Amino acid sequence: MVVRIRLSRFGCKNKPFYRVMAADSRSPRDGKHLEVLGYYNPLPGQDNAKRMGLNFERVKYWLSVGAQPSDPVQRLLFRAGLFPPPPMVAMERKGGPRDTRPVDALTGRVLGQEKPVKDDTPTDDGEDETPTP
Repeated sequence: MVVRIRLSRFGCKNKPFYRVMAADSRSPRDGKHLEVLGYYNPLPGQDNAKRMGLNFERVKYWLSVGAQPSDPVQRLLFRAGLFPPPPMVAMERKGGPRDTRPVDALTGRVLGQEKPVKDDTPTDDGEDETPTP
């Protein structure tokens, strides 16, 4: 039995909501599953609700026993920092370049956004920067 980690669609028409599941590769998309590993909401609410939640320990377990993630799940795991970047990340898509920044799985915010620090130390090349009259 080949186990896949994939998305199962829930929600209403035009308002999708996905669960990340470990399932047999032969079962249908919304069919029988082995375990629910998390969720993904591509349309956050006005209160900027969580977009993604994963049980990292169980995802690591399923990956360790040979489960294969689907392409969308592979991108989610990359954004959560659990997986190396997929091979298609470096290529540009028709709509523009992909967003390859890792995202915190609990808050949905981009990780590693730090403002550049300005260096205020003066350079000493032997010349005075202020002109003399």
